[in-house]
Amino acid sequence: MAADVLLRALADDEPALLEHAREVAALAASTALALGLDRRAREIVARAAELHDIGKMAVPPEILAKPGPLAAPEVEVMRSHTLMGEAMIGAAPTLRPVAVLVRASHERWDGHGYPDGLRGEAIPVGARIVAVCDAFSAMCEERPYGQVLSEPEAVAELRRCAGTQFDPRVVRAFCRARGVTAVAV
Repeated sequence: MAADVLLRALADDEPALLEHAREVAALAASTALALGLDRRAREIVARAAELHDIGKMAVPPEILAKPGPLAAPEVEVMRSHTLMGEAMIGAAPTLRPVAVLVRASHERWDGHGYPDGLRGEAIPVGARIVAVCDAFSAMCEERPYGQVLSEPEAVAELRRCAGTQFDPRVVRAFCRARGVTAVAV
Protein backbone atom coordinates (compact mmCIF):
# COMPACT_ATOMS: atom_id res chain seq x y z
CA MET A 1 0.00 0.00 0.00
CA ALA A 2 2.70 2.52 1.02
CA ALA A 3 4.83 1.40 -1.92
CA ASP A 4 1.94 2.05 -4.30
CA VAL A 5 1.58 5.60 -2.97
CA LEU A 6 5.28 6.21 -3.55
CA LEU A 7 5.08 4.77 -7.07
CA ARG A 8 2.11 7.01 -7.91
CA ALA A 9 4.09 10.01 -6.67
CA LEU A 10 7.03 8.92 -8.81
CA ALA A 11 4.75 8.56 -11.84
CA ASP A 12 3.43 12.09 -11.30
CA ASP A 13 6.90 13.54 -10.72
CA GLU A 14 9.04 11.61 -13.23
CA PRO A 15 7.13 9.29 -15.60
CA ALA A 16 10.38 8.05 -17.21
CA LEU A 17 11.71 6.95 -13.81
CA LEU A 18 8.55 4.90 -13.24
CA GLU A 19 9.03 3.11 -16.55
CA HIS A 20 12.67 2.42 -15.65
CA ALA A 21 11.63 1.21 -12.18
CA ARG A 22 9.20 -1.32 -13.62
CA GLU A 23 11.81 -2.62 -16.06
CA VAL A 24 14.39 -3.01 -13.29
CA ALA A 25 11.82 -4.79 -11.09
CA ALA A 26 11.06 -7.35 -13.82
CA LEU A 27 14.78 -7.96 -14.43
CA ALA A 28 15.45 -8.26 -10.68
CA ALA A 29 12.61 -10.74 -10.14
CA SER A 30 13.92 -13.06 -12.85
CA THR A 31 17.52 -12.72 -11.62
CA ALA A 32 16.49 -13.47 -8.02
CA LEU A 33 14.68 -16.57 -9.27
CA ALA A 34 17.78 -17.66 -11.23
CA LEU A 35 19.81 -17.25 -8.02
CA GLY A 36 17.38 -19.54 -6.19
CA LEU A 37 16.05 -16.98 -3.71
CA ASP A 38 12.82 -17.98 -1.96
CA ARG A 39 9.48 -16.38 -2.81
CA ARG A 40 9.54 -13.79 0.01
CA ALA A 41 13.11 -12.73 -0.80
CA ARG A 42 12.19 -12.40 -4.49
CA GLU A 43 9.23 -10.17 -3.57
CA ILE A 44 11.45 -7.91 -1.45
CA VAL A 45 14.06 -7.69 -4.21
CA ALA A 46 11.43 -6.87 -6.85
CA ARG A 47 9.90 -4.17 -4.62
CA ALA A 48 13.34 -2.69 -3.90
CA ALA A 49 14.08 -2.65 -7.62
CA GLU A 50 10.79 -0.92 -8.26
CA LEU A 51 11.53 1.72 -5.61
CA HIS A 52 15.33 2.02 -5.98
CA ASP A 53 15.11 5.51 -7.55
CA ILE A 54 12.32 6.94 -5.38
CA GLY A 55 14.83 9.22 -3.64
CA LYS A 56 15.45 10.97 -6.96
CA MET A 57 12.20 12.81 -6.32
CA ALA A 58 14.32 14.93 -3.92
CA VAL A 59 16.99 15.65 -6.56
CA PRO A 60 16.51 18.90 -8.50
CA PRO A 61 15.36 18.27 -12.09
CA GLU A 62 18.25 20.29 -13.52
CA ILE A 63 20.67 17.76 -12.00
CA LEU A 64 18.64 14.73 -13.08
CA ALA A 65 18.42 15.93 -16.68
CA LYS A 66 21.87 17.46 -17.01
CA PRO A 67 23.51 16.34 -20.26
CA GLY A 68 27.11 15.63 -19.41
CA PRO A 69 29.24 15.28 -16.32
CA LEU A 70 28.00 16.57 -12.99
CA ALA A 71 30.08 18.96 -10.88
CA ALA A 72 31.29 17.58 -7.53
CA PRO A 73 28.46 19.21 -5.50
CA GLU A 74 25.91 17.86 -7.99
CA VAL A 75 27.38 14.37 -7.65
CA GLU A 76 26.90 14.56 -3.89
CA VAL A 77 23.27 15.61 -4.33
CA MET A 78 22.69 12.78 -6.81
CA ARG A 79 24.33 10.24 -4.51
CA SER A 80 22.04 11.30 -1.68
CA HIS A 81 19.09 9.73 -3.51
CA THR A 82 19.81 6.33 -1.95
CA LEU A 83 19.61 7.81 1.56
CA MET A 84 16.51 9.83 0.70
CA GLY A 85 14.92 6.70 -0.76
CA GLU A 86 15.76 4.70 2.34
CA ALA A 87 14.17 7.38 4.54
CA MET A 88 11.03 7.60 2.43
CA ILE A 89 10.54 3.84 2.16
CA GLY A 90 11.64 3.00 5.68
CA ALA A 91 8.93 5.24 7.13
CA ALA A 92 6.56 2.32 6.47
CA PRO A 93 7.50 -0.49 8.90
CA THR A 94 6.51 -3.24 6.45
CA LEU A 95 8.91 -1.80 3.86
CA ARG A 96 12.03 -1.61 6.06
CA PRO A 97 13.63 -4.69 4.41
CA VAL A 98 13.09 -2.96 1.06
CA ALA A 99 14.59 0.29 2.37
CA VAL A 100 17.81 -1.51 3.35
CA LEU A 101 18.22 -2.76 -0.23
CA VAL A 102 17.48 0.67 -1.71
CA ARG A 103 20.15 2.24 0.48
CA ALA A 104 22.74 -0.33 -0.66
CA SER A 105 21.75 -0.40 -4.35
CA HIS A 106 24.78 1.68 -5.42
CA GLU A 107 27.37 -0.18 -3.39
CA ARG A 108 30.05 -1.90 -5.46
CA TRP A 109 31.49 -5.39 -5.15
CA ASP A 110 34.98 -3.85 -4.80
CA GLY A 111 33.93 -1.46 -2.01
CA HIS A 112 34.09 1.73 -4.09
CA GLY A 113 30.33 2.38 -4.09
CA TYR A 114 28.12 4.52 -1.91
CA PRO A 115 26.76 5.49 0.60
CA ASP A 116 28.60 3.16 2.98
CA GLY A 117 31.49 1.72 0.95
CA LEU A 118 30.29 -1.85 1.56
CA ARG A 119 32.22 -4.59 -0.19
CA GLY A 120 31.45 -8.10 -1.47
CA GLU A 121 29.16 -10.24 0.66
CA ALA A 122 28.64 -7.34 3.10
CA ILE A 123 26.29 -5.90 0.47
CA PRO A 124 22.85 -7.50 0.79
CA VAL A 125 22.32 -9.89 -2.12
CA GLY A 126 19.09 -8.10 -3.05
CA ALA A 127 20.98 -4.83 -3.45
CA ARG A 128 23.58 -6.60 -5.60
CA ILE A 129 20.76 -7.85 -7.83
CA VAL A 130 19.22 -4.38 -8.10
CA ALA A 131 22.63 -2.90 -9.00
CA VAL A 132 23.13 -5.29 -11.94
CA CYS A 133 19.57 -4.91 -13.23
CA ASP A 134 19.58 -1.13 -12.83
CA ALA A 135 22.87 -0.82 -14.70
CA PHE A 136 21.67 -3.04 -17.54
CA SER A 137 18.42 -1.12 -17.91
CA ALA A 138 20.20 2.25 -17.77
CA MET A 139 22.70 1.21 -20.44
CA CYS A 140 19.87 0.21 -22.79
CA GLU A 141 17.77 3.37 -22.27
CA GLU A 142 17.86 6.81 -23.82
CA ARG A 143 19.46 9.12 -21.22
CA PRO A 144 20.62 12.75 -21.23
CA TYR A 145 24.18 11.44 -20.77
CA GLY A 146 25.97 8.55 -22.44
CA GLN A 147 25.03 6.51 -25.47
CA VAL A 148 22.44 3.76 -25.68
CA LEU A 149 23.96 0.28 -25.84
CA SER A 150 22.44 -2.75 -27.49
CA GLU A 151 21.49 -5.61 -25.16
CA PRO A 152 24.58 -7.66 -26.16
CA GLU A 153 26.81 -4.63 -25.55
CA ALA A 154 25.20 -4.02 -22.14
CA VAL A 155 25.67 -7.69 -21.18
CA ALA A 156 29.32 -7.46 -22.26
CA GLU A 157 29.72 -4.41 -20.02
CA LEU A 158 28.16 -6.24 -17.05
CA ARG A 159 30.57 -9.12 -17.62
CA ARG A 160 33.52 -6.73 -17.93
CA CYS A 161 32.60 -5.13 -14.58
CA ALA A 162 31.90 -8.43 -12.77
CA GLY A 163 34.29 -8.70 -9.86
CA THR A 164 34.79 -4.94 -9.55
CA GLN A 165 31.46 -3.13 -9.75
CA PHE A 166 29.18 -6.19 -9.73
CA ASP A 167 28.95 -9.53 -7.95
CA PRO A 168 30.06 -12.10 -10.56
CA ARG A 169 27.49 -14.63 -9.28
CA VAL A 170 24.69 -12.13 -9.80
CA VAL A 171 25.92 -11.28 -13.30
CA ARG A 172 25.91 -15.01 -14.17
CA ALA A 173 22.36 -15.37 -12.78
CA PHE A 174 21.25 -12.30 -14.73
CA CYS A 175 22.66 -13.84 -17.92
CA ARG A 176 20.91 -17.17 -17.22
CA ALA A 177 17.63 -15.35 -16.59
CA ARG A 178 18.02 -13.47 -19.90
CA GLY A 179 18.91 -16.68 -21.74
CA VAL A 180 22.35 -15.36 -22.63
CA THR A 181 24.89 -18.00 -23.52
CA ALA A 182 27.23 -18.63 -20.62
CA VAL A 183 30.63 -17.01 -20.83
CA ALA A 184 33.08 -17.10 -17.95
CA VAL A 185 32.51 -14.22 -15.55
